[in-house]
Amino acid sequence: MVGGAALFFCICPSTATLSDLNDELMNFYAVLKSLPLELEHRLCGLRASREFYYAIRRSRPRASLQRAVRFAYLNRLAWNGLYRVNRSGHFNVPMGDRLPATLWNFSDLRLASAALANTTLRSGDFADVLRYAREGDFVFLDPPYPRGAIGDVGFNRYAAAFFTAEDHDRLSRVVLRLSERGVKLMLTLANRDGLQARYPKEMKRVLVRSKALIACNGHDRRAVAELILTNY
Repeated sequence: MVGGAALFFCICPSTATLSDLNDELMNFYAVLKSLPLELEHRLCGLRASREFYYAIRRSRPRASLQRAVRFAYLNRLAWNGLYRVNRSGHFNVPMGDRLPATLWNFSDLRLASAALANTTLRSGDFADVLRYAREGDFVFLDPPYPRGAIGDVGFNRYAAAFFTAEDHDRLSRVVLRLSERGVKLMLTLANRDGLQARYPKEMKRVLVRSKALIACNGHDRRAVAELILTNY
């Protein structure tokens, strides 16, 4: 559930494991970590173009470097920077309105590459990754948008399969086991009774407000309530 890895890049721990179900995202991080100069060289030659955006969106490269370039380009120019795939797992976000002259800040990419140097990168279901967590570790969890927990509604299409109410229940059971193991946990959720009630009542809950950055109507990009759950 690493997503944009904002917390990781903010604190830059000396060692870390980053994981997400999105293979394309984790491939991008892997290439940025191991082949930063090659990636920068490929990205340098790209310009914002509607024709090229849809051509690259239709493409299906197999090599890791080409996949990383495709991911970066689509993510940079997609509407609202949104990542969404259809049921077949194919990226389907239309291009946004902007055609920026500068696509990337390469200084930031180099810093991100350096921060990733001592990380372990994994792709897969959270249960497969969290079994490696041990006493004293810190785990941050950021499950997909919670409306997806109530059937096939809301946005959580980061992968071909929805993150369902049953997945939240699975995650809650994993959280309980990790707490018993002595792992420190932080979990972010929307402030919804039906959602937070799925998680151990012993966890502390702190209400915070953040701005919703993605909405069809700009007026809908308002402050929303979120919960931070911790077991420490």
